[in-house]
Amino acid sequence: MGSGLTIPKGISKRCLIEGISRSCCESFHASQDASQEISRWGWRANFRERTMSLQDLREYVARLEEEDQIQRIKEEVDWNLEIGAIIRRACDLGAPAPLFEKVKGYPRGFRVLGAPVGASAKKRRFYARIAISLGLPPDTGPAELVEYFVRGKGLTPIPPRLVETAPCKQNIQLGDEVDLLKFPIPYIHQHDGGRYIGTWDTVVTKDPESDWVNWGLYRLMVHDGRTIGGMVLPTQHIGLHYAKYEARNEPMPFAIVLGTEPMTPLIASTGMPVGVSESGVIGALQGKPVEVVKCETVDLEVPASAEIVIEGYMPPHERREEGPFGEYTGYQARNKDVRPVYKVTAVTHRDDPIIPVVAAGVPVEDHVCMSIIMAADVLHSLREANLPVGKVFIPPASALHMVIVSVTDKPSRFVEKISDAVWSTKTGVMIPRIVIVDDDIDATDMNQVLWALSTRNHPGRGIRKCNKLSVHPLWPFLTPEEKKKASATTVVFDCTWRRGLSEDKIPRKASFDSLWPKEIQEKVLGSWEQFGYSAG
Repeated sequence: MGSGLTIPKGISKRCLIEGISRSCCESFHASQDASQEISRWGWRANFRERTMSLQDLREYVARLEEEDQIQRIKEEVDWNLEIGAIIRRACDLGAPAPLFEKVKGYPRGFRVLGAPVGASAKKRRFYARIAISLGLPPDTGPAELVEYFVRGKGLTPIPPRLVETAPCKQNIQLGDEVDLLKFPIPYIHQHDGGRYIGTWDTVVTKDPESDWVNWGLYRLMVHDGRTIGGMVLPTQHIGLHYAKYEARNEPMPFAIVLGTEPMTPLIASTGMPVGVSESGVIGALQGKPVEVVKCETVDLEVPASAEIVIEGYMPPHERREEGPFGEYTGYQARNKDVRPVYKVTAVTHRDDPIIPVVAAGVPVEDHVCMSIIMAADVLHSLREANLPVGKVFIPPASALHMVIVSVTDKPSRFVEKISDAVWSTKTGVMIPRIVIVDDDIDATDMNQVLWALSTRNHPGRGIRKCNKLSVHPLWPFLTPEEKKKASATTVVFDCTWRRGLSEDKIPRKASFDSLWPKEIQEKVLGSWEQFGYSAG
């Protein structure tokens, strides 16, 4: 799979890769030096070489199937609400990702993959699909995944490599031949504004004033066979690009890419800095260039691994109603709004294409990946500000509305400094609540976090409210006036022991690892299975 590893005698390639991944993930907590790599075999390995790159979506499906993370559905299903309901139910249960192999009214071979990075109910496999997407062991935990994305920010980007052709060119429709409804695009939620072709996609646009190419993940609703609509916010990178084209009164070229290898949409959903092209970051994480191929009708390049590529232009100043849509917040916004349109000029696709679909809604569903990615952005920003942070975690059930930060020290004004650092970032704009805990609390364990919130947060001095001048329009609790003014109140909960409190004044933690001598702990743990308990 292009790992580039020299394999020690007697160790299989898969075991080696998974072992290095685990070992390096464990070493993440030991240092913030991105060059430090530790292998359990005692030799050095390059950061980029610990992942096992998957070549395309089909290889990803095969890998998920190996881990019992795919459910092939051979019975005929209806694109009209039934597919969405099955995906949603699978998310609710943490069941394997449904792969629909026969969709009513469509040729056999046109398939839909639901919940491509949804959470799993299997023991120690909650984040399995995200981990597998990155080439990591399926039992990789949230703290290790966050650190993976943080370390990726320190790598030198590897630009993409242009190839002459790719399987996504097996079928080409141009101009009047284009009909988006030839694909089994689902009508996901009742009361949605239409059928959504873009829920786990990558939209490619280019800054007209530089070489910056943005690969972003945005929702996309089909208006008709040759027109798409979607939410384009001014703060999003696609919004920055589109604003420049509109100022010039020029149409903006775009390419919508569906069904790439699994890392691309994950990185497309991250909050990269302005001017940073996601393709180079993906290349750095994979340790090799992303292969790209030229579009047919626009001057853009797209991932060669794509199942479907939709090309065209976004006309300046043209709007049509888009929405509503069941969103990651867990609610379906009732309002629709006039938003930019995508005029399609070409579609290319593989034989028997697969469309990935996310049925967004009440957590936990595929936006679990965003909880990891956004936590990594916050952790990176806090470290860049030289703040004493340990772990950062966004609970999947919070719908990206809360971030937990553990601190290793409490310098002067640390609460204010942490909150200012979080809310000054592109990611932080989406998070209205911050919870700060001491580092004896595992920020990824919500039982511990709730305990700290309930017992260490002072209802008076421990709550800091802030008036923000920028808000996210999808926050469900905003009033119409707050949305209009783009201003609201955010909050920080300080759940740490008061700064400067002497050790004898801090209540003693009454836990297994605190109130019993080490030798007793070891004796009990060593005899645990003899007592009749399972090792788990």
